Amino acid sequence: MKKYLSSLRLLSSLFTVVAFSCSPLSHANNAKPFSLSEYWAAGQKVTLQFNTEEPAKTDIPLHLKNSLTLNYADIISLGDLYGILGRPISHGIDEKQRQRRFKDVFDSFAKAPLAVHEVSDLNAVIKEELQLVETGIRDGEPAEEIYQRIGNSIGREINCITGGGCAQYGWWLYPGRYLLLALEDFDHFSPNNIVVYTHGHQLALAQALKAKHSGNRSDLEQAYAMEAFAAHYLSDQFTAGHLRTPREELNQVVSPAVLGSLLASYMHQEENKYGIHVRNASGVQWVVYGDTSYFNPLNQVNRNMLLAALQESADELFATYYTGIAPEHFVALDMIPFPEPFYKEDNLDLAPMFYWDDKSKQLWRRVDLSNPYDKHWTNSWWGWSTLVLLKNQYGISSTHQLSLTQYLKPYIPAAVKDDLLGSDTALT
Repeated sequence: MKKYLSSLRLLSSLFTVVAFSCSPLSHANNAKPFSLSEYWAAGQKVTLQFNTEEPAKTDIPLHLKNSLTLNYADIISLGDLYGILGRPISHGIDEKQRQRRFKDVFDSFAKAPLAVHEVSDLNAVIKEELQLVETGIRDGEPAEEIYQRIGNSIGREINCITGGGCAQYGWWLYPGRYLLLALEDFDHFSPNNIVVYTHGHQLALAQALKAKHSGNRSDLEQAYAMEAFAAHYLSDQFTAGHLRTPREELNQVVSPAVLGSLLASYMHQEENKYGIHVRNASGVQWVVYGDTSYFNPLNQVNRNMLLAALQESADELFATYYTGIAPEHFVALDMIPFPEPFYKEDNLDLAPMFYWDDKSKQLWRRVDLSNPYDKHWTNSWWGWSTLVLLKNQYGISSTHQLSLTQYLKPYIPAAVKDDLLGSDTALT
């Protein structure tokens, strides 16, 4: 740990000029906002039922094994904050291992005694964020701009609580668990997120059957808590930037892998900004928008579709508990969106920045990165020069800068070093 911290401090001193000039404070329009409160707002609409004599209700307290008492909304908003580094749930080799990984992550906040104060602090920040957003909306400010404005302060608080830097300036150079998990967030992008949801939902249903046999309310509360955590990954499917971004392939094909992760984040932000047309298995068509757009009036249809899927999944759990029979097919999977094929001539969506062609096993990049509607792609491109183009076009946010300063510096080729780091920065 001491060696790790010393390395971070060294990188901090080497990149002081660049890091400050590229901080969320100096490039606010490029900083990735923290929008965890969107999950909380959605979760607060979901009703839970414990018997047929009483109607389903929202905001029901769920008592966890480590003495924490959380509601559904509290838990669904924790999905980005808990995980085991190096062990993505979706990367498990089989169903048993994936379920084990899901349970391990769930237990890391729902069972571990040391997580009690941390979870309470994180939920307090999430509710603080939501209050700021709701106040801003009442004052006529667009939600996206509010999240942008408060992103640095909320991010610093979350980073600090999860073991990272707490200083007002440069906190992103000392990453806590949240920022480290963001570098390997494969579980939150399609189709991996649906794999995680499916396995988590299976575990929640199994717990509901246990509650049926035991007759203990605490067992059913545990089932709903697991369901809420699984639902976070279901929610990710209703966010534009999570649908088409080839998160896995960019990490696997581009070298070093963290460079691919960095390129994925640029596409994620672009898709979120423009939104994309989708349809579900039932044939319903609508437009999905991105992170920070949950409260945007244009997102109302997508918001309603998300809430319907979350409620259906929770209702399925109660039906399993009540009947003692788990379903073979999960109804929520018929309700989730999938992007319309981008290569069709009548598709009016932006052209994906990157896409993976499964037939040729090649990763393609849009030729004109500055034009989101350029429908020309090439399979002959270099990750480093692509990063330079994107950096010049969009700048570098705090998470991007974290990746650069902490991981990429030893690998940056001389041909692009000045373009990425600045000629006045110490490079040796």
